[in-house]
Amino acid sequence: MASVIAPRAPTTTASTTTAEDTLKRKTRDATVISGGHLVAKALKSEGVDTIFTLCGGHIIDIYDGCIDEGIRIVDVRHEQVAAHAADGYARQTGKLGCVVTTAGPGC
Repeated sequence: MASVIAPRAPTTTASTTTAEDTLKRKTRDATVISGGHLVAKALKSEGVDTIFTLCGGHIIDIYDGCIDEGIRIVDVRHEQVAAHAADGYARQTGKLGCVVTTAGPGC
């Protein structure tokens, strides 16, 4: 007969934060502007409100800038999915569909 172990109840502490809280926390020097922040500012000025992306280390600064600029980030698992999602978004909303992907074999 197999033994059953009851799942442990999640513990909560005052320092528990969500991933979104962690991403929104300002940890950089506000006097320094990265290239990624400049990209996000340019996207925002062109009317982009959502990016479809494949996450990677090369574009983390763009994500930081998008969070600061209020641009929504939709992460997908393949470059083609990002392109099709951005296309569908543009067709349905009439807004710009924007793809941001990292460097890799599929790009």
